Amino acid sequence: MEYKVSEGMKINWNAKGAERIVQNVYNLLNTFRYEVAYNRILGRNTANLDKPTSDMIPLIIAETYELITEYEPRATIINVEVVNSEEGKPTIEVVIRVE
Repeated sequence: MEYKVSEGMKINWNAKGAERIVQNVYNLLNTFRYEVAYNRILGRNTANLDKPTSDMIPLIIAETYELITEYEPRATIINVEVVNSEEGKPTIEVVIRVE
């Protein structure tokens, strides 16, 4: 089944199965390096956010593929897209498949 993971999801502390995998992907997308004490390299590289938009978008997309592939292999990535919100803030939308 395919799921769209994007900003604004709520945490379900009782999630199981596919819902838990989707939530894990959401957490990966919203974690920055050095936030997790036991795994300092887990998460997004904040240096990518300070780059010009034309450079930042491909870096964020590549980083998203790497994070999900390494830390949540049960999710198969279908599509990663960076869209601009009304405030001009880039938002990541990921479509994954969970079997």
